[in-house]
Amino acid sequence: MGAPIINANEFVAFVLVLIRLSTVVALAPILGSPNVLTEAKAALALTLTLVLAPVVTYEASLMPMSVFGLAFLALGELIIGLVLATLVRLVLETANLAGEYLSFQMSLTMVNLMDPQSGTQVPIVSRLVYIIFVLLFLFANGHYLVLKALADSFKVAPVGLINFDRPQLFTELMLATGRMYILAVKIAAPVVGLLFCVKISFGIVAKAVPQMQVLFVGMPLYILAGLVVVGFSMDFWPRLIGQGLFEAQQALARALGLLAPESPGVSP
Repeated sequence: MGAPIINANEFVAFVLVLIRLSTVVALAPILGSPNVLTEAKAALALTLTLVLAPVVTYEASLMPMSVFGLAFLALGELIIGLVLATLVRLVLETANLAGEYLSFQMSLTMVNLMDPQSGTQVPIVSRLVYIIFVLLFLFANGHYLVLKALADSFKVAPVGLINFDRPQLFTELMLATGRMYILAVKIAAPVVGLLFCVKISFGIVAKAVPQMQVLFVGMPLYILAGLVVVGFSMDFWPRLIGQGLFEAQQALARALGLLAPESPGVSP
């Protein structure tokens, strides 16, 4: 029994599929964490490629036989993977942004921890919110959303047939970033509202009783009140992250539609 013969076009298509999948695996939430071994990421990307490559359709005539042609299509696959990973990653980056708002209001901006995701110092509240959001992300099957987006991307934007002449794609990314800020404000709103009232109350007390050391009295109260409100507001977080994932799914569909090749007779 002879060795299987691999067509040159099939090999090029396999490499392009591997590039798109590797980009998503390297940058997607949780999978792209530095805590995950590089060997595990490479094995996962290769496994997904072996599963999807045989069912991916492509135009054999479009597969380049030159280095420059392959580099051009590889760049296109890299951009698609970057767009897919970014749109999903913005949902979890909301947790870090909301944690920044909460830390500032609770006077905990100086209490930092090392974030293994980014390798930088982040407030301890940001880390707490991020861990909770990761658990909710997995509970809401957010990882399936990433895998489904990957599989759908090869149907909507096949290998070698990618359209980058759509400025609306940049607009879609900006809108997704704006939704991240809106969701972060919704998460932090209960704490911000309560502590705003508390600080106003302490301001009145400071005017009425100048002898009171408001700074030393208020600091522990800000932390206690903030933690209590965060605990009560956690009941609404699953709904918010579910909304974020739903909007991310719609954004992924629109982004893939913008990357899809133009149909004959259809204007962009």
